[in-house]
Amino acid sequence: MYGPSVSEPARPSHRHIALILAKDLAANVASAMLLVDPEGDLVFFNEAAEKLLGRPYAEAQMSRAELAKTFKPVDDEGQPVPIRELPLAHAFRSGTPSHGHLRIEAVDGEIRDLEVIGVPLFAQKDQLVGGLAVFWERAEGS
Repeated sequence: MYGPSVSEPARPSHRHIALILAKDLAANVASAMLLVDPEGDLVFFNEAAEKLLGRPYAEAQMSRAELAKTFKPVDDEGQPVPIRELPLAHAFRSGTPSHGHLRIEAVDGEIRDLEVIGVPLFAQKDQLVGGLAVFWERAEGS
């Protein structure tokens, strides 16, 4: 046997090369980036994201549900944004990048008004291996 099929989700200790490369990219850019596996569980977020999320990555190993509970995304009216409505979840379903605006309560208690772009990551055309969210604080008055 040659190991797991590429159509099976990779075990956390055996991440797909696309996720490894995305993590390397995220670690070396100034934009806040968060990386998740195909199930939506956190793989990595960079130093710029740490500043917006109010928590170091080393303390943030969590599932997709824990991510939503921790950062409590809400819309402009303060209503909770369901996980499936978040830009990265939409990107997973559609297979194309998705943009959105939301507010989160960072771990440090600060409310952050964010613009988010969710990008699905594929190993092949039909093999989703994860996703990347790029986000930044929305400018005042936007």
